[in-house]
Amino acid sequence: MAIDNTFFSATRKRNHILAWFLLSLCFVALASWQAQRTLARDLSQQLVAVLPAKLSLALQARLQNDELFQWVAGRLEQDLQTLVPDGGLPLIHSCSVRVIQLYGNSDRSVTANIAVPWQIGSDQHTAQLALDCQFNGLLLLASQSLLALLVVVAAVLLPRPLSPALRARIAVLQQQGVSSALARQLSRSLSDFQMQWLDRALALQPGDVESAVHIARMENRIVFDCPSLQIQLHGIPIKLSKTPFFYYLWYARQRQQGDGWVFNPPVNRPDREGAESLVALMEQHGGHAKSINDLKQNGLRAKTLDQNRNKIRDELISALGENLAAPYLFEAERDLKSGRYRYRLSLSCPQIEIVTN
Repeated sequence: MAIDNTFFSATRKRNHILAWFLLSLCFVALASWQAQRTLARDLSQQLVAVLPAKLSLALQARLQNDELFQWVAGRLEQDLQTLVPDGGLPLIHSCSVRVIQLYGNSDRSVTANIAVPWQIGSDQHTAQLALDCQFNGLLLLASQSLLALLVVVAAVLLPRPLSPALRARIAVLQQQGVSSALARQLSRSLSDFQMQWLDRALALQPGDVESAVHIARMENRIVFDCPSLQIQLHGIPIKLSKTPFFYYLWYARQRQQGDGWVFNPPVNRPDREGAESLVALMEQHGGHAKSINDLKQNGLRAKTLDQNRNKIRDELISALGENLAAPYLFEAERDLKSGRYRYRLSLSCPQIEIVTN
């Protein structure tokens, strides 16, 4: 579990760093665009106030004079060569203006971010200018990286909105005596299956939150306590009827000693060898004399195996519910050649512990 937590912690850190890096790039692009856009808007307002009259005067009746056009454009670019923006956080170092066109209708195909309408007589014209800016790179990167870091930290620290399912979980846990803070923590950290174990453990031991959390976080595991004829599933003690307990134990032994598959014997030929091993378990740990005698006389029959597997299933589902009991029940396969079924515990050998003293 520690390894898993370390892995997920490292993954979260990498994700946070990646989010900060990508957000920083987005903020840098957005801040530079917005700063240049704001400066272009302010400059456009200033030029609209003074430029139309000067252009009308300079180009009056001589729009076809290319030399004059170049001279006016050059003077305008010279006057607007170095623009230094005001402000407490100058992300822009300086800007210059390029003249795209001075007269004619506005051309949307050209790259221009300042448009100044002017006229000569009744003729309408549009001067189009392009604003080119040099940014304070270090300041821009530092300020936007810090802003991105604050956003990521806030996203990590602020509680996420609760879904209806999480709110329902929290309400159930609070009804069972769990504090609001712990109920929120558990609802976020435990999977749906773990939450079912937590609910079951709290139902069996109301108020014992620490033990219930321990049970919820356990792996699927079964412990056979032979002296008390009791089992523990996922840390929850369950008292089975005596004979089903021994049949359950017998299947667990088969799982520990090999692949665990046990064929139901033919109707006309009981399993004598299986009966002997089951009798040995019952005699060692105090099984019913009637069950022992029946096995000795009649052997292990398919009907008896079916009956006890069904009893095991019914008692586990009664104690845990069908969903929680499912991992502790039986797998079944049918042999196509003989038509007979074989069964084994779903749990693997490392998940089974047998305590004999």
